[in-house]
Amino acid sequence: MSNRSCMRAVAFAFSLFSAVAMIEVPALAAQGDCSQPVSSGTGPNTSDCSFILRSAVGSKTCALCVCDVNSSSSLTTVDALICLKKAVGQSVTTNCVPCGPTTTAPSTTSTSTTSTTTTIPVRCDNNSDCGALPTTFRCNPNTDTCEKPCTKTADCKDFYECNTTTGYCQQPALLY
Repeated sequence: MSNRSCMRAVAFAFSLFSAVAMIEVPALAAQGDCSQPVSSGTGPNTSDCSFILRSAVGSKTCALCVCDVNSSSSLTTVDALICLKKAVGQSVTTNCVPCGPTTTAPSTTSTSTTSTTTTIPVRCDNNSDCGALPTTFRCNPNTDTCEKPCTKTADCKDFYECNTTTGYCQQPALLY
C-alpha cells in the first residue's frame, strides 16, 4: 500500500470516527436518578411515576433528589403527574434538587391549617423505621407514624394533645 493510500485510509477512518462521535444518543439514567426511583433508561416509566405517587401520599418513602421532580422542596402528587407526562412522551422537564445528606424525606401531607408538627405519613413499628428521616423524627407508638417530638398541644395534629412527659402526640383521654 502506498503512502498516499495509507494517508487516505487514515483520513477516512478519522472522518468516520468524528461523524460517529457527533451523533447524539440519549444518555441512559441510572436507577435513583431524577424521576427514576425504580427504573433505569432514557427516562421515567409508569412504574417510576406510580412509586412517586405512592411516596407523595405516604405509603412509600423517596429521596427528594429522586422524586421531587419540580424542585419544590416537597413531594406532592404534582411530582407524580409531571413524571407521568414525561413517561408518556410529553415535553416536560424534570429538575430534582441535588442529592445530599439532608434531601431524603417522604411527603408531608396536612389537612389542618392549625397544626405545626411535621408528621410524616410513614407507618412505623419502631424508631429504626424512621431512620431515613432527619434524626429528630421518631416512631410515635400512639399513631404509628414518624414525627418530631412535641412540646405543646399546638404541635400536634387535630384532635391530638401533647404528652409533655413523653413528647408524643396522643389522643386525649375520653370523658364518660
